[in-house]
Amino acid sequence: MRLSSEEQKEKRKEYQREYYERNRGDRPRKILFPNLTEEERKEKKREVNKRYRQNMTKEQKEKLKEYDKRRYQNRTEEQKNKTITPL
Repeated sequence: MRLSSEEQKEKRKEYQREYYERNRGDRPRKILFPNLTEEERKEKKREVNKRYRQNMTKEQKEKLKEYDKRRYQNRTEEQKNKTITPL
């Protein structure tokens, strides 16, 4: 038994709605490095990010710069002052 395209769309829409309801983010986020203290976690994350940035290619760095430029372009002065500058 095959459903018409309208019925398929309705079924897909209903499924997506249910999926969204189940997975909308009410669950707590997974904590990286759960056996460390909050300060140790932050330090570990900084080290991981630093290593990641050092291993990027020039093209990846350029792409990231362009992304950041677009991202920060429309911010107000107050928002710009709050932003943490990358290392």
